[in-house]
Amino acid sequence: MHDVFYRLSIGAIVVTLVSGCGQLPDVPGMIEGDWDPPVFVTMRVSGKAEIVLVFDEPVELLEFTGHAALQLTATAQAFSQELTLRFTHDLDAGARYWLGITVADEHGNRSTVNTPFYGLNERVPHILINEFVCEGSGNNPDWVELIVLSNGNLGGVTLAEGSPSLWESRKILPEVEVSAGDYVLVHFKPQMIPQEIDETVDKTASGGLNNSVNAWDFWVTDGDGIPNTTGALTLLSSPEGAVIDAVLYSNRRYDATHQRRGFGTPRQLAMFEEISELGAWIIQGEVVIPEDGIDPTDSTATRSLSRSSTNGDTDSRSDWHVVPTSGATPGHVNSDEVYR
Repeated sequence: MHDVFYRLSIGAIVVTLVSGCGQLPDVPGMIEGDWDPPVFVTMRVSGKAEIVLVFDEPVELLEFTGHAALQLTATAQAFSQELTLRFTHDLDAGARYWLGITVADEHGNRSTVNTPFYGLNERVPHILINEFVCEGSGNNPDWVELIVLSNGNLGGVTLAEGSPSLWESRKILPEVEVSAGDYVLVHFKPQMIPQEIDETVDKTASGGLNNSVNAWDFWVTDGDGIPNTTGALTLLSSPEGAVIDAVLYSNRRYDATHQRRGFGTPRQLAMFEEISELGAWIIQGEVVIPEDGIDPTDSTATRSLSRSSTNGDTDSRSDWHVVPTSGATPGHVNSDEVYR
């Protein structure tokens, strides 16, 4: 029987297939050739107008599309595992952008990547979670207070209800110039009324429950409050950035016979484990347990969980206490008085 040859074009690659009962022809490199497209590994925002995309092999840029604000500079690059994209203008700190690129490796295999990213903030202030209410009421819904300890800009700083990878709602803060001593209030259960305005220039611009004329007020538009019994709060330098501060809290008790050590859900355990493994919260034993968190049992809508002014920042439950009834101080210096 005569041998029959077929040719298929796959992108820039031509593949030869053989059928028939005769001996296969000797096609050098057909088996050992590079047929795999480059794989996108990660991306980092390396400057105000620069990002780096990392692949598993050297690539070159073939095509680029993206957000209207993204205009590439005309810089030729040799094949490299790290593809650097430089833009003609600085990007806004914390603003969300997206891009799409097509790359090829040295054998012509192509890949397309579509990904969002956030503008770099090079002036993130020293900032901590300072006070919060997780047992809110109709007139005093849940909120979290941050305290600013150095001058800087809030652009992209992110407060998440949860851990870095396990969160239910979060607030990505806009660009706001802040000074040491400023307070930031993030309201996690808004009424969705027009008066709930994110304040970027005027601290008195917003209305809404628990707003403070002494703080920068921000509203989690999809927020439905924060858990009242077991939860986590995480403050990040950007939506995908490093952890600045975190708080764990729980009213549950350790159970050595329980598969989750006493945590109510696998998610609760996973959040506690992630934050403690990142070193953002110090635990007492070898594994995290509910009692490593602050106990919110006595807290109410007016008895907040507050950071002590005397213990510093040890990233542990010893930094925190429940204040007396009506002792919550959103937008003001914390009370060091302790409920019973």
